[in-house]
Amino acid sequence: MIKDLRFHGSIGPVEYFAFISGVKAYNTYFCEEEQSRIRFFSRGNEFIISEDGISYKGTGGSFCEYMFGVEKPVKDTAKNDVLNRLIMFGAYMDGSEQVVFTNAIQGSESFSRLFLQGHAVKNYYFLVSTDVSTEYKKRQKSILRSVGKFLKRTDYLSDDRDTELLMNFYDELGETGSILLAFKLIHKANQEFYNLFKSCYSVTKDECSEKEKMLNNVVERQHIDQYQQERMKIDVMYRHSENRNVVDEYRNILVKGLSRDSLSPSDKAKLNRLKTLSIRNNIPHILFDTLDDRLLKGKVIQEDDKKDYLTEVRAILQNLFFKDPSLKEHILKEDIIRLIRAKSTANTQSDRGFEQVLLDVGKACDDLARETKDYAIFEEFTSIVTYFDRYDNVYAVLSQLAFMKNMAVKEASLRSLLGNKKEFDELDRDLFKSTFIKGLLSDTYITDYGKRKIRLISRGLEKIQHGEASIKDVMKEFRKVAQEETLYYAVHAALKEKMKTAFPGIDIKGLKRQLKQDITQELAEKGIANKIPTRLFDKVFMDLRKESVYLSQILPRIINNSEYSLRRDFFENSGLDHFYIESIEQEYFNEKGLDSEILASIREDRELSISGGGERI
Repeated sequence: MIKDLRFHGSIGPVEYFAFISGVKAYNTYFCEEEQSRIRFFSRGNEFIISEDGISYKGTGGSFCEYMFGVEKPVKDTAKNDVLNRLIMFGAYMDGSEQVVFTNAIQGSESFSRLFLQGHAVKNYYFLVSTDVSTEYKKRQKSILRSVGKFLKRTDYLSDDRDTELLMNFYDELGETGSILLAFKLIHKANQEFYNLFKSCYSVTKDECSEKEKMLNNVVERQHIDQYQQERMKIDVMYRHSENRNVVDEYRNILVKGLSRDSLSPSDKAKLNRLKTLSIRNNIPHILFDTLDDRLLKGKVIQEDDKKDYLTEVRAILQNLFFKDPSLKEHILKEDIIRLIRAKSTANTQSDRGFEQVLLDVGKACDDLARETKDYAIFEEFTSIVTYFDRYDNVYAVLSQLAFMKNMAVKEASLRSLLGNKKEFDELDRDLFKSTFIKGLLSDTYITDYGKRKIRLISRGLEKIQHGEASIKDVMKEFRKVAQEETLYYAVHAALKEKMKTAFPGIDIKGLKRQLKQDITQELAEKGIANKIPTRLFDKVFMDLRKESVYLSQILPRIINNSEYSLRRDFFENSGLDHFYIESIEQEYFNEKGLDSEILASIREDRELSISGGGERI
């Protein structure tokens, strides 16, 4: 007996799959195809796919994977296992995020709206055909109770496991006399772009400049709008395992604070650390901003708006609204400097209150301009905001150089830095250095090579401005540091692997000499380098010895005796990468099966009472 059927075709911008499942599947459905549409129907239910969109009538709904750009209820955001969005025909969510059912089970959707509001690449619809006679809203509620949990949590969608999806869907429905019709709609153009970007990002973990032309060709040929491009790019970036771990950890911290009025200092410190880590991993900041908007709900803004520096920001910007010409003063150069320093403070503290002040003032300027038809105030405000845009551009470039490994500066970026520095210098000769350079160099998470790059850029820009060097000179010097950095990490990875099985014995010099020869040969074969400078090899060797001492001697004492000062001393004096040490600490705890709360307490320098099962070393 035929239990399942599958149809496959293409119409308009989509490729479609239609699945029919049930003991009477062969006899109780009908399908008719015309030139511009295809129609599936069964016992009062129908689903029509045309060149422009779809229309439906019956009991069922739609579902898709959540991706960036799809509105996600707070309840779903707070649950790690909710992967998919589910919409039942005739149902809507009220202000308290409760599902309300109606008898309106008929509708239509254009493809442009469907793939914009839902998933950009794949969306599913389903109908449940049955002889049961009951009110539509009661029937919809019954179907949701049966399959809702499964459809919202299954990972079959991301893996394209349609057969398992259909079988488990029908089993969860639990109605042997019903027929299940499921439809999978794939946007062909978006899928081509998504897969191409995914293929290059998974290898290079950046914007994949070497394949940018291919992506641009797809965009031009398929007419993919900018918003859809960004949605798909960010979704690919989020799904990268390293990125996802960071973003999910950030979300979990926010979820824990949903029931509280404000986040604890400890939670805020964790969020700041994760945002710094995101710069190093090239994770789009908008992922964190989206979570803040959904889960913070103004908590940080409401609290931080009471800070003195934000009060000063509001006071300065209020000068824009003085109506009496004798009282109104244009914002002075010194005021702009104070605003920029305030933005820097907000950025350091991950304080979104500063942006909220700008939004409030910007809205007030816009409202006043509309009311009076005088746009002078709005234009003056826009000129101020331009400095903040310059700040963001400078900070983005310098932060990547400071925190990301193997990050090279492009000539266009260097020219942009030079132009922005000149603008800041006109306000105050010390503003650029004190706002950007000093802050980054004092950050505990900056890498050793990051410090060298920041100092090089700072000196280089000064030399260019004084006519002592050209942009090409600075670029040449920067490339030397970047090449050394690449070689350092290549040698570090190779040497660390070899030292796992190396037994030094007495002849340390002989061991080092042999290891250097072996690694030089390996790197030469990979086309990385034909020679390893002795100074660099010795540094890598010493760094790994420091790491070994930390893991075998210092960290166990910290865990067992809460000697947090040992950890602080090691970080201050070892010269090792802060992020790297934290990563090997995490590996150590995973291998030993230790409670992660112990590691959290160590990082926060706080006592943690360990009862019963806490393992000691």
